[in-house]
Amino acid sequence: MDYNIHLDDIQLTQLVLHKVGNKARDEGIRVASKLFNPDEELQTVLMSYFLSGFKMDKLYEFNHEADLSMNEIYNYCGYIFDNPEQDFYDQSVNMLKHLYDKSNHPNIKGGEFYVAYFKDCIVDDEMVDAIGIFKAENKDTYLKLRLDEEKEWGLEYEEGTNAAKLDKGCLVFNVDKETGYRVATVDLKSTGMDAKFWKDEFLTVTQIQDAGFQTKAYLDLCKDFSKKEFKEEDKIEKVDFLNRSRDYFEHYKEFDEDQFKEIVFEEKFDKVDSFESFKQDFQEKLGIEDTAEEGFFISKPIVKKAKSGLKSVIQLDTQMEIKVLSSLAQAEGYLELCYDDEKNMKYYKVYFNNEK
Repeated sequence: MDYNIHLDDIQLTQLVLHKVGNKARDEGIRVASKLFNPDEELQTVLMSYFLSGFKMDKLYEFNHEADLSMNEIYNYCGYIFDNPEQDFYDQSVNMLKHLYDKSNHPNIKGGEFYVAYFKDCIVDDEMVDAIGIFKAENKDTYLKLRLDEEKEWGLEYEEGTNAAKLDKGCLVFNVDKETGYRVATVDLKSTGMDAKFWKDEFLTVTQIQDAGFQTKAYLDLCKDFSKKEFKEEDKIEKVDFLNRSRDYFEHYKEFDEDQFKEIVFEEKFDKVDSFESFKQDFQEKLGIEDTAEEGFFISKPIVKKAKSGLKSVIQLDTQMEIKVLSSLAQAEGYLELCYDDEKNMKYYKVYFNNEK
């Protein structure tokens, strides 16, 4: 299922700020002695800093290879949700210690570690609480203009956190506890060891296979299959496959795999067998469950975003390309690949009634 999450009325009720270093360099941690109480102006800045980087198009859930109950952050969040007034500070310290234990790669930076408690988050029209976990690593240099005692301008600089760039963060919503809560994440550096450390080592979360996830996964499958299956001389067939795939996801509300194969492949049974074999390898490599046979609701925002990746373009080595917008071009014979013996070159024959 897809979740509708709105943070318009979210309220910050508790906040603590710790410091964490790199364990490989034995930099240690610094535990705050009490909760942090920002004034109204600073709270406005912090709320923007904490929340503006989140996009709710991908949601995750806590997991563990042995058992969910062994996931540390999942447990700490559970204790806080059960008793936020009493357990928030102590569990934030446990989160800090867990983060430090996982910061044992030399490339991982130290920084400020914030834990926040929020109220009035709306998830599927239900008001729920949320826990925010944020880490600030990167520092920017800021210039400050000042007047000295003689009324002369002077410049000074200092290093600080850019309030417009959240390095790492997650929001844990108090929904679906039994399956690992619903978790949104943001990671400014989303590749390499740094990203693996935050999602896989510290949080240990996996993306929820909802309608958006399933739609994107199947569209990625079609795109990758087109690259592998169709040879250089089969460009019209490749474009036709991509167009039919895209048209199906644009025109139907629910995905039916048998219907999809019938529409996209028609009577090309060899292609169906090849597609099914490729799909199994694709899913195994990515660790995706095969839920397509059961069907799923098609996420139209994902389809719209993925259209650029399903480009139905025939690129030619003469600095030209042919853009085919519909599978009708192939089905109705509007596009033909030909060969000119005199020029010893291939060419395309395009049929049309009127120019637009």
